[in-house]
Amino acid sequence: MSSNRKKNRFSLKRNNVKTFLFFLIFTSILWLLIQFSKNYTQEVEVAIQYTNLPEGKIFNEESDQLLRMVLNGNGFRLMNHNWKKPILYFNVDDAVSSNADEYFFYVNKESSILKKKLDFNGKVLSIPKDTLRLKLDVNLEKKVPVKTQQDIQYTVGYGSDKGLVISPDSVLISGPSKIIDTIQVVNTEDLNLEGLNVNYSSELNINSEELPVSIVVAPQKVKADILVSKFTEGNQKIPITVNNVPEGIEIKIFPKEITVVYRVGLDVYNEISSRDFMVVADYAKASEESSFMTLELTNTPKSIHDVRLQEKQVQFVVLK
Repeated sequence: MSSNRKKNRFSLKRNNVKTFLFFLIFTSILWLLIQFSKNYTQEVEVAIQYTNLPEGKIFNEESDQLLRMVLNGNGFRLMNHNWKKPILYFNVDDAVSSNADEYFFYVNKESSILKKKLDFNGKVLSIPKDTLRLKLDVNLEKKVPVKTQQDIQYTVGYGSDKGLVISPDSVLISGPSKIIDTIQVVNTEDLNLEGLNVNYSSELNINSEELPVSIVVAPQKVKADILVSKFTEGNQKIPITVNNVPEGIEIKIFPKEITVVYRVGLDVYNEISSRDFMVVADYAKASEESSFMTLELTNTPKSIHDVRLQEKQVQFVVLK
């Protein structure tokens, strides 16, 4: 008997809670409906976007992009404008006047077209600015070279003939002509490698943070390749050429040839010969008090690295 009484009490309490929650939700909804049915006056910020821009022209950030206005309407009408910023679109063909690359649009708060664009059935009480200005720039395109800040360290005994190869080696940039004219090169993200002893391939992003926001780059990534090979030391004995010897004077040099030392990949080691080098001594640069001329390495093959002369000077005597 006692158990049934407890069950009845529990059931009664649960029914009371449900009834309370029902009336709470019902009155809350009713209150919201009453509040939203009232009229309110509110300042809103409207985004401005322009359409049908002339070919070859691009938007200038100095154009009017925001418009503040005071709206009056019930809460339901204003609700959408609170949740998201409304956007007004203006077609360039509808400009009331234009001057070179500037277009002007008249905004009339009494216009039904304005309220239709806003999708708002209330009243537009005021608009502080009744004229909007669109400014355009000439859109220019040009190709510029790509550069990469690099720090590449090879494992001892390894190297690369060509080093880092970027493909494509140039990109197309486009934007306002006055900005494009100032850009001569674009950079990728830095490349830092240590202990490299195998071929390397990856993609590098163009560093867009260095460029103005109005500049568009294509492509935005480039390919980076490094062909790595085992390196060894090579050397060649090169005859010394003496330049600028006056007529009637004979010059004797000691020695007549010099050793050139370099690093080269094993795959091209046998392709290097003494004909690929030229070592020059310039008599016109010799000091009258000295019997030595400075040696200069003028020709070297592109595939060698860390090239050096074993001696930097050659001794000479003048025979008249």
